[in-house]
Amino acid sequence: MINFEDNIQNNKINKDGGLRQYLRECLGLNDSNIEKIESMKAKDLSKNYQTQFEVLNDSRLNDVVIAIIPDDLWKKGSQPSESFAEKQLISMKKSYFETQEKSDEIAWMIHELAHCQSFLNSETVENYQKNMQTAAFDDLEAEYFYPNNLVEQHAFTKQFEFLKEQGKSRDDIVEMINKYYHKEDLPFFDRLLDDVYGNKV
Repeated sequence: MINFEDNIQNNKINKDGGLRQYLRECLGLNDSNIEKIESMKAKDLSKNYQTQFEVLNDSRLNDVVIAIIPDDLWKKGSQPSESFAEKQLISMKKSYFETQEKSDEIAWMIHELAHCQSFLNSETVENYQKNMQTAAFDDLEAEYFYPNNLVEQHAFTKQFEFLKEQGKSRDDIVEMINKYYHKEDLPFFDRLLDDVYGNKV
């Protein structure tokens, strides 16, 4: 991994300094804390993470910056990763990123990379935000469009397809996803799992 500032300077999508501003505002970090962050480009990911990157087969993701956030600076609670697709940035909690045993077992990396891919496919911020507010399944009742929207449909589908290829059963995925989402979100995940594993008998 290299200094976060070097990746900002070399990221052609983010020469406006937007990555630094995002870390200040969304993660509540000051400049001295930013210096503690290590980072790498998606194309330089290793081991299990590289496998997830390669599955997407999208060279546009090469320069996505992966920021590794020390645990004491992490602000997202139990969720170990977060993407800011408009800035082509993924942040990941350091202890989770560095876990050797069952490394990223639920494949959050491919999920976050798929968010970045969705943004690139959308071509504009406006289109991406519209997709975030468009229901993937109109018949599912929900107060908000999360996670039942077109962007999350793409991200979770890529994640679930990868997990299936890694030998995870449908029940395995349901058990893992239950740790992060509420009961009312499960019908959305059931629809995606139906597509990935085939409809329930």
